[in-house]
Amino acid sequence: MARVMYGWRWRVFWGIVAVVVLRTSVSWAAEPPSKLGFVDLQAVISQSKEGQEAMNAVKAEATEKQKEIGAKEAEIKQMDTDLQKQASALSDAAKKDREEEIRRRLRDLKRITEDFNRDLAKREGEMVNDLLRDITVVIRDYGKEKGFTLIIEKGQSGVIYGHDAADLTKEILDRYNARRSKKK
Repeated sequence: MARVMYGWRWRVFWGIVAVVVLRTSVSWAAEPPSKLGFVDLQAVISQSKEGQEAMNAVKAEATEKQKEIGAKEAEIKQMDTDLQKQASALSDAAKKDREEEIRRRLRDLKRITEDFNRDLAKREGEMVNDLLRDITVVIRDYGKEKGFTLIIEKGQSGVIYGHDAADLTKEILDRYNARRSKKK
């Protein structure tokens, strides 16, 4: 008798599970098919007009600062060369003073270079974040307009393979550039 009760409960349980699965699959079948796509954000940033302008501005700033740093390096090298030439004619105290001056300028140059690199990285990060914010708006609008269920980033999401039809990079790049032209 105990065995019959166990079997009866077991059949009721599996019957309920079957009903739930059937109802769920019927509701899934009624939903429209999912539309998926991916975007290579790095390509959009590097190929967009706004991205290229921003990168060129950062590069120009970096080039200018590199010239400044290069001039200071040349000045320090010249001081060291002069010290080597005049070392025999200088007193020990004068030689120590010049060596200390060279070390101080090298420390200053190192600090200036580190500050510059940190500022440049910060500026590039801010530029990329600004561009990503704008591009994300374009992607969201595109996805809503075209009825996409999901659009993912190619580089960060781990997309190993995606059919060319799912690659939205070109469409997003064109829309992003066109949106920028309308703003002006």
